[in-house]
Amino acid sequence: MKRFKNYLRNTFIAGIFTVLPIIVTYFFLSFVFNKFSGFLIPYLRIGVRYIPLQFNVAESWLRLISFVLMMLIIFLIGLFTKNYLGSKFLYLLDKTFKNIPFVKTIYTSTKQIIDAFQTSKGANFKKVVLLEYPRKGIYSLGFVTKDTSDFFNNLVNDECYNIFIPTTPNPTSGFILIVPKKDVIELNITIEDSIKFVISAGLVSPDMIKDKDES
Repeated sequence: MKRFKNYLRNTFIAGIFTVLPIIVTYFFLSFVFNKFSGFLIPYLRIGVRYIPLQFNVAESWLRLISFVLMMLIIFLIGLFTKNYLGSKFLYLLDKTFKNIPFVKTIYTSTKQIIDAFQTSKGANFKKVVLLEYPRKGIYSLGFVTKDTSDFFNNLVNDECYNIFIPTTPNPTSGFILIVPKKDVIELNITIEDSIKFVISAGLVSPDMIKDKDES
Protein backbone atom coordinates (compact mmCIF):
# COMPACT_ATOMS: atom_id res chain seq x y z
CA MET A 1 0.00 0.00 0.00
CA LYS A 2 2.83 2.38 0.87
CA ARG A 3 4.55 1.59 -2.44
CA PHE A 4 1.30 2.32 -4.28
CA LYS A 5 0.95 5.67 -2.46
CA ASN A 6 4.54 6.58 -3.36
CA TYR A 7 3.81 5.61 -6.96
CA LEU A 8 0.75 7.89 -7.03
CA ARG A 9 2.69 10.72 -5.39
CA ASN A 10 5.66 10.48 -7.78
CA THR A 11 3.36 10.20 -10.79
CA PHE A 12 1.42 13.27 -9.69
CA ILE A 13 4.64 15.23 -9.14
CA ALA A 14 5.88 14.15 -12.57
CA GLY A 15 2.60 15.42 -14.03
CA ILE A 16 3.04 18.76 -12.29
CA PHE A 17 6.57 19.19 -13.65
CA THR A 18 5.30 18.33 -17.13
CA VAL A 19 2.19 20.52 -17.14
CA LEU A 20 3.37 23.52 -15.10
CA PRO A 21 5.84 24.96 -17.65
CA ILE A 22 3.15 24.66 -20.34
CA ILE A 23 0.52 26.39 -18.18
CA VAL A 24 2.85 29.20 -17.06
CA THR A 25 4.06 29.72 -20.65
CA TYR A 26 0.47 29.77 -21.93
CA PHE A 27 -0.72 32.38 -19.43
CA PHE A 28 2.40 34.49 -19.93
CA LEU A 29 2.08 34.43 -23.72
CA SER A 30 -1.67 35.11 -23.46
CA PHE A 31 -0.96 38.13 -21.25
CA VAL A 32 1.71 39.45 -23.61
CA PHE A 33 -0.41 38.83 -26.71
CA ASN A 34 -3.52 40.50 -25.26
CA LYS A 35 -1.54 43.55 -24.17
CA PHE A 36 0.56 43.95 -27.29
CA SER A 37 -2.11 42.97 -29.79
CA GLY A 38 -4.46 45.65 -28.51
CA PHE A 39 -1.94 48.48 -28.33
CA LEU A 40 -1.93 49.45 -32.03
CA ILE A 41 -5.52 48.49 -32.89
CA PRO A 42 -6.92 52.09 -32.65
CA TYR A 43 -4.29 53.28 -35.13
CA LEU A 44 -4.82 50.29 -37.44
CA ARG A 45 -8.55 50.98 -37.50
CA ILE A 46 -7.85 54.52 -38.67
CA GLY A 47 -5.56 53.16 -41.39
CA VAL A 48 -8.15 50.60 -42.53
CA ARG A 49 -10.62 53.39 -43.29
CA TYR A 50 -8.31 54.66 -46.04
CA ILE A 51 -7.88 51.26 -47.71
CA PRO A 52 -9.55 51.36 -51.15
CA LEU A 53 -12.46 49.11 -52.21
CA GLN A 54 -13.87 49.10 -48.66
CA PHE A 55 -11.66 46.16 -47.68
CA ASN A 56 -13.06 44.64 -44.47
CA VAL A 57 -10.44 43.55 -41.92
CA ALA A 58 -11.62 41.26 -39.12
CA GLU A 59 -10.84 42.13 -35.48
CA SER A 60 -8.72 38.98 -35.09
CA TRP A 61 -6.54 40.03 -38.02
CA LEU A 62 -6.13 43.51 -36.55
CA ARG A 63 -4.96 41.94 -33.28
CA LEU A 64 -2.48 39.70 -35.09
CA ILE A 65 -1.10 42.58 -37.16
CA SER A 66 -0.83 44.76 -34.04
CA PHE A 67 1.04 42.00 -32.17
CA VAL A 68 3.50 41.40 -35.04
CA LEU A 69 4.16 45.13 -35.38
CA MET A 70 4.77 45.49 -31.62
CA MET A 71 7.23 42.57 -31.66
CA LEU A 72 9.00 44.15 -34.63
CA ILE A 73 9.15 47.56 -32.92
CA ILE A 74 10.60 46.03 -29.73
CA PHE A 75 13.16 44.08 -31.78
CA LEU A 76 14.20 47.22 -33.67
CA ILE A 77 14.51 49.12 -30.37
CA GLY A 78 16.76 46.32 -29.09
CA LEU A 79 18.94 46.61 -32.21
CA PHE A 80 19.05 50.39 -31.87
CA THR A 81 20.17 50.30 -28.22
CA LYS A 82 23.05 47.95 -29.06
CA ASN A 83 24.88 50.46 -31.26
CA TYR A 84 26.77 53.58 -30.18
CA LEU A 85 24.06 56.08 -31.14
CA GLY A 86 21.37 53.99 -29.45
CA SER A 87 23.35 53.63 -26.21
CA LYS A 88 23.87 57.39 -26.10
CA PHE A 89 20.17 58.01 -26.68
CA LEU A 90 19.30 55.48 -23.97
CA TYR A 91 21.69 57.22 -21.58
CA LEU A 92 20.07 60.62 -22.25
CA LEU A 93 16.58 59.11 -21.87
CA ASP A 94 17.57 57.47 -18.60
CA LYS A 95 19.01 60.75 -17.33
CA THR A 96 15.86 62.64 -18.38
CA PHE A 97 13.52 60.26 -16.54
CA LYS A 98 15.67 60.47 -13.42
CA ASN A 99 15.34 64.28 -13.39
CA ILE A 100 11.53 64.42 -13.60
CA PRO A 101 9.84 64.67 -10.19
CA PHE A 102 7.59 61.72 -9.27
CA VAL A 103 8.39 59.99 -12.59
CA LYS A 104 11.96 59.35 -11.43
CA THR A 105 10.68 57.49 -8.35
CA ILE A 106 8.61 55.04 -10.39
CA TYR A 107 11.21 54.70 -13.15
CA THR A 108 14.19 54.15 -10.84
CA SER A 109 12.38 51.66 -8.61
CA THR A 110 11.12 49.61 -11.56
CA LYS A 111 14.53 49.62 -13.21
CA GLN A 112 16.27 48.46 -10.03
CA ILE A 113 13.83 45.58 -9.53
CA ILE A 114 14.19 44.42 -13.13
CA ASP A 115 18.00 44.71 -12.92
CA ALA A 116 17.93 42.63 -9.74
CA PHE A 117 16.23 39.75 -11.57
CA GLN A 118 18.37 40.14 -14.70
CA THR A 119 21.71 40.09 -12.91
CA SER A 120 22.94 36.55 -12.41
CA LYS A 121 19.55 35.07 -11.41
CA GLY A 122 18.79 37.65 -8.76
CA ALA A 123 22.34 38.20 -7.53
CA ASN A 124 21.38 41.61 -6.15
CA PHE A 125 19.31 39.84 -3.51
CA LYS A 126 21.40 38.87 -0.47
CA LYS A 127 19.41 35.98 0.99
CA VAL A 128 16.00 34.32 1.16
CA VAL A 129 13.94 34.66 4.33
CA LEU A 130 10.55 33.86 5.86
CA LEU A 131 8.70 36.47 7.87
CA GLU A 132 5.29 36.77 9.47
CA TYR A 133 3.35 38.84 6.93
CA PRO A 134 0.62 40.08 6.41
CA ARG A 135 -0.21 39.09 10.00
CA LYS A 136 1.16 36.99 12.85
CA GLY A 137 0.95 33.27 12.16
CA ILE A 138 1.03 33.64 8.35
CA TYR A 139 4.43 33.49 6.66
CA SER A 140 5.63 35.07 3.43
CA LEU A 141 8.77 34.44 1.45
CA GLY A 142 11.00 37.47 0.90
CA PHE A 143 14.38 38.54 -0.44
CA VAL A 144 16.80 40.61 1.63
CA THR A 145 18.00 43.48 -0.56
CA LYS A 146 20.36 45.04 2.00
CA ASP A 147 20.79 45.95 5.66
CA THR A 148 18.51 48.82 6.63
CA SER A 149 20.13 52.25 6.93
CA ASP A 150 20.85 53.80 10.32
CA PHE A 151 18.07 56.31 9.69
CA PHE A 152 15.37 53.62 9.91
CA ASN A 153 17.25 51.50 12.45
CA ASN A 154 17.29 54.44 14.85
CA LEU A 155 13.57 55.07 14.30
CA VAL A 156 12.60 51.50 15.22
CA ASN A 157 15.43 51.13 17.73
CA ASP A 158 16.57 47.84 16.21
CA GLU A 159 18.77 46.41 13.44
CA CYS A 160 16.63 45.62 10.42
CA TYR A 161 16.64 44.22 6.91
CA ASN A 162 15.15 45.77 3.78
CA ILE A 163 13.03 42.88 2.48
CA PHE A 164 11.33 42.63 -0.90
CA ILE A 165 8.10 40.58 -0.88
CA PRO A 166 7.33 39.48 -4.47
CA THR A 167 3.87 38.90 -5.93
CA THR A 168 2.74 35.75 -7.75
CA PRO A 169 3.15 34.90 -10.60
CA ASN A 170 4.98 38.12 -11.51
CA PRO A 171 7.91 38.46 -9.07
CA THR A 172 9.03 41.83 -10.46
CA SER A 173 6.25 43.56 -8.51
CA GLY A 174 5.76 43.43 -4.76
CA PHE A 175 6.28 45.22 -1.47
CA ILE A 176 9.31 46.51 0.43
CA LEU A 177 9.27 45.92 4.18
CA ILE A 178 11.64 47.02 6.93
CA VAL A 179 11.82 44.10 9.36
CA PRO A 180 13.94 43.60 12.51
CA LYS A 181 16.57 40.91 11.90
CA LYS A 182 15.40 38.95 14.94
CA ASP A 183 11.94 38.54 13.36
CA VAL A 184 13.04 36.81 10.14
CA ILE A 185 13.91 33.17 9.45
CA GLU A 186 16.86 32.79 7.09
CA LEU A 187 16.41 29.96 4.56
CA ASN A 188 19.16 27.79 3.13
CA ILE A 189 17.80 27.83 -0.45
CA THR A 190 18.98 29.59 -3.57
CA ILE A 191 17.52 32.77 -5.03
CA GLU A 192 16.76 30.91 -8.26
CA ASP A 193 14.74 28.17 -6.51
CA SER A 194 12.86 30.79 -4.51
CA ILE A 195 11.91 32.67 -7.69
CA LYS A 196 10.64 29.39 -9.19
CA PHE A 197 8.52 28.91 -6.06
CA VAL A 198 6.99 32.38 -6.46
CA ILE A 199 6.35 32.10 -10.22
CA SER A 200 4.70 28.68 -9.82
CA ALA A 201 2.37 30.02 -7.08
CA GLY A 202 3.88 27.53 -4.64
CA LEU A 203 3.35 24.47 -6.83
CA VAL A 204 7.09 23.94 -7.26
CA SER A 205 8.67 23.95 -3.81
CA PRO A 206 12.46 23.86 -3.17
CA ASP A 207 12.32 20.22 -1.97
CA MET A 208 10.59 19.17 -5.21
CA ILE A 209 13.28 20.99 -7.23
CA LYS A 210 15.97 19.20 -5.22
CA ASP A 211 14.32 15.78 -5.73
CA LYS A 212 14.13 16.36 -9.47
CA ASP A 213 17.81 17.40 -9.66
CA GLU A 214 18.89 14.28 -7.76
CA SER A 215 16.86 11.88 -9.92
